Amino acid sequence: MTRILRTLSLSMVLAAQLPLAFAAPQDAAANPAKDKFQADIKAAVLNGSITIPQLKELQANAEILKAYKANQTPGAPVDLLTPWGAVSKMKAVMASVKQPDRDTLEQDLQLMMASKQPTAVSTEAAPNPGAKLGKDIFTAVMHGNPTQAQVQTLQDSLNGLKSIKTSGEGKLQQFMALKKAKSDIEQTMDAGEFRPQDRQAVLNDLNSLGPQGGGGGLRGGRS
Repeated sequence: MTRILRTLSLSMVLAAQLPLAFAAPQDAAANPAKDKFQADIKAAVLNGSITIPQLKELQANAEILKAYKANQTPGAPVDLLTPWGAVSKMKAVMASVKQPDRDTLEQDLQLMMASKQPTAVSTEAAPNPGAKLGKDIFTAVMHGNPTQAQVQTLQDSLNGLKSIKTSGEGKLQQFMALKKAKSDIEQTMDAGEFRPQDRQAVLNDLNSLGPQGGGGGLRGGRS
């Protein structure tokens, strides 16, 4: 009995700490998504649906996301692999949680991700096509199921777009670099497992970036 109580106590401590890892130090406002996640984690612990190793894995990856957000700085290279890796591992843990809490926690995670947009993917005070593209690709990656290679391609393409104006190359070289980056993003969005609305948002962003690629325009997202 004592061992059971100790295990439950440790689980409750981890459950209480886990949602806090999503909050940046300056986040003082109420966050309904975080509060719900915290409550549902505690319920899953009491129901025996989630184990201590699973809780520790979730906490470790939540800390990675917290550090990622805190370390964002204007002008820094785009990093999609770090948050994607953490979220992918959290999704895998959620998929192994016992029902009926599994579906609830998976939905909670999606809400948590929606409430925590990156601060450095879009750094300009006034939104522009490039900044919106970065934000929409981040959203697509976090809510989709792309492969690591696809995330790497999107990350490289975004960084390539950011460097075009400062590359010192001629207009023709800049045009070719823009064309390649847009083409790579379009092909990746079509090939990867993304939500239709996220795919469409990215394709719309690409159409607003300037000269079109070889196809004379980007097609709409798949239904």
